[in-house]
Amino acid sequence: MSVIEIVRYRLKSGTTTEQAVAAWEKSQSFAKAQTGFLGRRIAVTQDGDWIDEVEWATMEDAQKAGKAFDPARYPELLDLVAILDTSAMTMTHYTVQASHLRKALLPTAEMV
Repeated sequence: MSVIEIVRYRLKSGTTTEQAVAAWEKSQSFAKAQTGFLGRRIAVTQDGDWIDEVEWATMEDAQKAGKAFDPARYPELLDLVAILDTSAMTMTHYTVQASHLRKALLPTAEMV
Protein backbone atom coordinates (compact mmCIF):
# COMPACT_ATOMS: atom_id res chain seq x y z
CA MET A 1 0.00 0.00 0.00
CA SER A 2 1.00 3.61 -0.43
CA VAL A 3 2.36 5.87 2.29
CA ILE A 4 0.95 9.18 3.50
CA GLU A 5 3.53 11.63 4.79
CA ILE A 6 2.22 14.38 7.08
CA VAL A 7 4.48 17.32 7.86
CA ARG A 8 3.06 19.61 10.55
CA TYR A 9 4.48 23.11 10.87
CA ARG A 10 3.87 26.79 11.50
CA LEU A 11 5.05 29.74 9.45
CA LYS A 12 7.68 32.20 10.57
CA SER A 13 6.23 35.39 11.99
CA GLY A 14 5.21 37.85 9.30
CA THR A 15 4.76 35.22 6.56
CA THR A 16 1.46 35.53 4.72
CA THR A 17 -0.70 32.67 3.45
CA GLU A 18 -0.01 33.87 -0.10
CA GLN A 19 3.75 33.66 0.47
CA ALA A 20 3.38 30.18 1.97
CA VAL A 21 1.31 28.88 -0.94
CA ALA A 22 3.70 30.42 -3.50
CA ALA A 23 6.71 28.81 -1.79
CA TRP A 24 4.90 25.47 -1.67
CA GLU A 25 3.98 25.72 -5.36
CA LYS A 26 7.60 26.47 -6.23
CA SER A 27 8.72 23.35 -4.32
CA GLN A 28 6.38 21.12 -6.35
CA SER A 29 9.01 20.49 -9.03
CA PHE A 30 11.20 18.79 -6.43
CA ALA A 31 8.36 16.60 -5.16
CA LYS A 32 7.17 15.63 -8.63
CA ALA A 33 10.70 14.59 -9.66
CA GLN A 34 11.00 12.08 -6.80
CA THR A 35 10.45 8.39 -7.47
CA GLY A 36 7.10 7.19 -6.17
CA PHE A 37 5.50 10.64 -5.83
CA LEU A 38 1.72 10.29 -6.13
CA GLY A 39 0.29 13.59 -4.92
CA ARG A 40 0.57 16.46 -2.49
CA ARG A 41 -1.61 19.09 -0.84
CA ILE A 42 -1.43 21.60 2.01
CA ALA A 43 -4.00 22.79 4.50
CA VAL A 44 -4.12 25.24 7.39
CA THR A 45 -6.26 25.64 10.50
CA GLN A 46 -7.75 28.93 11.64
CA ASP A 47 -5.01 28.97 14.31
CA GLY A 48 -2.20 28.87 11.72
CA ASP A 49 -1.19 25.22 12.05
CA TRP A 50 -0.24 23.85 8.63
CA ILE A 51 0.09 20.36 7.20
CA ASP A 52 1.80 19.28 4.01
CA GLU A 53 0.36 15.91 2.99
CA VAL A 54 2.33 13.88 0.46
CA GLU A 55 1.44 10.46 -0.86
CA TRP A 56 4.24 8.11 -1.90
CA ALA A 57 4.04 4.71 -3.60
CA THR A 58 6.19 3.06 -0.90
CA MET A 59 7.87 3.82 2.41
CA GLU A 60 11.22 3.49 0.65
CA ASP A 61 10.20 6.22 -1.81
CA ALA A 62 9.16 8.51 1.07
CA GLN A 63 12.43 7.93 2.90
CA LYS A 64 14.53 8.49 -0.24
CA ALA A 65 12.72 11.77 -0.93
CA GLY A 66 13.36 12.88 2.66
CA LYS A 67 17.06 12.18 2.28
CA ALA A 68 17.14 14.04 -1.04
CA PHE A 69 15.48 17.16 0.45
CA ASP A 70 18.44 19.56 0.18
CA PRO A 71 17.86 23.24 -0.64
CA ALA A 72 21.54 23.65 -1.54
CA ARG A 73 21.09 21.07 -4.30
CA TYR A 74 17.49 21.94 -5.18
CA PRO A 75 17.06 25.74 -5.11
CA GLU A 76 13.31 25.42 -5.70
CA LEU A 77 13.13 24.46 -2.00
CA LEU A 78 14.79 27.65 -0.71
CA ASP A 79 11.61 29.76 -0.47
CA LEU A 80 9.78 26.99 1.38
CA VAL A 81 12.56 26.48 3.90
CA ALA A 82 12.80 30.24 4.43
CA ILE A 83 9.19 30.55 5.65
CA LEU A 84 8.98 27.49 7.93
CA ASP A 85 9.22 27.74 11.70
CA THR A 86 11.18 24.52 12.10
CA SER A 87 11.12 24.64 15.90
CA ALA A 88 7.77 22.85 16.02
CA MET A 89 7.91 20.90 12.74
CA THR A 90 7.12 17.19 12.77
CA MET A 91 7.00 14.55 10.04
CA THR A 92 5.11 11.26 10.33
CA HIS A 93 4.62 8.46 7.81
CA TYR A 94 1.46 6.35 7.71
CA THR A 95 0.97 3.19 5.65
CA VAL A 96 -2.43 3.26 3.96
CA GLN A 97 -4.59 0.33 5.05
CA ALA A 98 -7.75 1.18 3.10
CA SER A 99 -8.93 4.03 0.90
CA HIS A 100 -12.13 5.39 -0.63
CA LEU A 101 -11.22 8.56 -2.50
CA ARG A 102 -13.49 10.54 -4.76
CA LYS A 103 -11.92 12.19 -7.77
CA ALA A 104 -11.78 15.96 -7.54
CA LEU A 105 -14.33 17.83 -9.58
CA LEU A 106 -12.41 19.41 -12.44
CA PRO A 107 -13.86 22.39 -14.27
CA THR A 108 -15.28 21.62 -17.68
CA ALA A 109 -15.68 23.98 -20.62
CA GLU A 110 -19.27 24.58 -19.53
CA MET A 111 -18.13 25.67 -16.05
CA VAL A 112 -15.52 28.18 -17.23
